[in-house]
Amino acid sequence: MTGEDQLRLLAGAPVDLIGLWYGVPDGPADLTLAEVVRLAGLARAVGGPAPVLVTLLADPAVLLEAVTASGVSRVQLHGYATPAQVAAIRAELPAVELLKVLHVRDGQVLEAPLIGAYERAGVDVFLFDSVGADGKIGSTGVPLAAGAVEAVLARLTKPFMLAGGISTVNAGAHRAARSHTGFVGIDVDSAARGAGGAFETPRIERIRAAWRSTAEDFPAALLAARLPVIMELKARSAHAEDLFRGRSVRAIVDEYTRLGAPALSVVTGSWFGGTAALLDEVAAATELPVLVKDFFTKERQLAEARAAGASAVLLTATVLPNGVLPGLIEAALEHGLTPFVEVTDERELASLVHGESCVVAVNNKDIRQKEQDAPDLGRSLRLLPDVLATGTRVPVSASGIETPQDATKLLAAGYRGLLIGTGLLRHPDLNGWFGELGEGVAAAW
Repeated sequence: MTGEDQLRLLAGAPVDLIGLWYGVPDGPADLTLAEVVRLAGLARAVGGPAPVLVTLLADPAVLLEAVTASGVSRVQLHGYATPAQVAAIRAELPAVELLKVLHVRDGQVLEAPLIGAYERAGVDVFLFDSVGADGKIGSTGVPLAAGAVEAVLARLTKPFMLAGGISTVNAGAHRAARSHTGFVGIDVDSAARGAGGAFETPRIERIRAAWRSTAEDFPAALLAARLPVIMELKARSAHAEDLFRGRSVRAIVDEYTRLGAPALSVVTGSWFGGTAALLDEVAAATELPVLVKDFFTKERQLAEARAAGASAVLLTATVLPNGVLPGLIEAALEHGLTPFVEVTDERELASLVHGESCVVAVNNKDIRQKEQDAPDLGRSLRLLPDVLATGTRVPVSASGIETPQDATKLLAAGYRGLLIGTGLLRHPDLNGWFGELGEGVAAAW
């Protein structure tokens, strides 16, 4: 943060903290002490985000001077200060909140062995940030390695934040960190700036939405479920059979909820008798994550689904023109939706991007035949290795699953979710169906 215009813009943006760089030799955003004092004062005057002094300095006396002059209440130690230096800074600045960066390079947290010592020295909050290939620290734009952070989470007793290439598309990669009780937020720079280098409120809002989104509830719900069956509401079968049979949407949702559904699916496509109003009804009747199934080809449709209460959207690779899928995946993530990418062969996986943030499903039927063909559950078994190679944590087998024995076989093979609609809506005894599935899963494991 170097200018008043940007600070005033951020005063109206969904931002809690702003960094004022001081003591960063040759840094393009480095400020003089007079500039820090002026901008910190302006931040307080306009009621905007709280200023944070971001520094490579480790001299307690110099930092005391800066804090006293500027009135900041937070100091981010961005360099490689030792625990002893941190302890000296804490002694000089007892009332200041100290944030200490933990540097991540080549898949490792460089200060991992020192985490306990830093906590004892007085660190209040840790910030994981990436180091550039050239050794540069701070605003590198290098994506933070999720595995490196996950490897040290058990050592932390203090809150932590994430930085390093943070954007709309990598929230899913950091599920483990985000679900940790110590996670308190993200530090964003490059992805929040437009082509001219200035911060832009819409970019910030999209990043915040993606990282706070309940869309993450959809894959998380499947991963946490003992019986990860996405239970579907579909008005008509592929052969035009009435599947609701006089039952209300509320009644079906209530039954699915009682059976322990981790998530619901609703088909709004007209070929199965669906409408946009059906999504409205389902969203109003449940707090479970909802997948909406339709032919999505435009970002506008994704935005509408999100506004209507969807947590995930179906992206059918089989019917999308070449080159369209990557853009739709990124658009879904920007809108805080989980992309539910459905494929029927390994070639369709080639254009999938951000696999770690997607649910990848194998359709056991052929949508080009309006799913009127016989199901091929062997397709799911054959494609599972290719699906896992995309990086998804949630492979799903979808369509044509009729019996608890079929479901058990697919889960035992390694699928982390099943999407079942017609098979459940037709079945006369769902208590018995899920009872058999539970017994089969218990026996398989």
